[in-house]
Amino acid sequence: MFMANLKNELFKLRRRKKYWVLLIIGCAISMASALRLLIANFITDGNVAAEAREVLLGGLMNSNLLFILLLFLPLMAVMAVSDLYVGEEADHTIRFALMRPVAKEKLFFSKALAVFLLCAFDLAVLYLVTTLTQVVLGGGTRGIGSSLGACLLDLVPLAVLILFFALVNQLVKGSSLAVLLCVVLYLGLLALGTYMPSIGGLVFVGYMRWHNLWIGTTLPFLAMLTRIGLLAGYGLVFACGGYLLFERKEA
Repeated sequence: MFMANLKNELFKLRRRKKYWVLLIIGCAISMASALRLLIANFITDGNVAAEAREVLLGGLMNSNLLFILLLFLPLMAVMAVSDLYVGEEADHTIRFALMRPVAKEKLFFSKALAVFLLCAFDLAVLYLVTTLTQVVLGGGTRGIGSSLGACLLDLVPLAVLILFFALVNQLVKGSSLAVLLCVVLYLGLLALGTYMPSIGGLVFVGYMRWHNLWIGTTLPFLAMLTRIGLLAGYGLVFACGGYLLFERKEA
């Protein structure tokens, strides 16, 4: 029943053209970042030698991760979560789901998993497009392996963020209000972690670039264990809180 409902939720997201449009825009921005580097180097030096292209475009995906992880994927998650939770509640289509012989916990977590799979798919497409752009424009294959590892690691905090958005969606009724509240809270927490470093380590959105803790730096085991436990704790709180609120809904 869980897998059947998951397929149903994925079908709903797949049928909405706005997610395909946003994915195309994200791919265009990722490719434009490579062209921007080449054009800037051409204006500065008057040419773009093969060695320069390899230096400029090597690890292109790593340079795009800031935009992808902090802006693009959270935007996709906010919209998808709002469509599957409060959006269906606003247009009363959630009644059909609640009337089916599907346990509410399966319904709640299948929606969250569908959003996660959507974001993971978008991240995979952006990785492939960026990598192909890097290779085709002469950037070589430098940094491809590390960027793949970074993408896989960054799926962990992304899952926690989706559960947070799912929890927020249980607190409001309107779809527009849910999107606005999620965006405001996300940006507020992001700013809090950025401009107040003393508590930045306690804010879960500060770990959106989770790969920074695993790739390129070596932290003590106890420090890594503390951060893993903190992120897992946030995920459990958001999942349990969101489900308890969702469980009270009636058909």
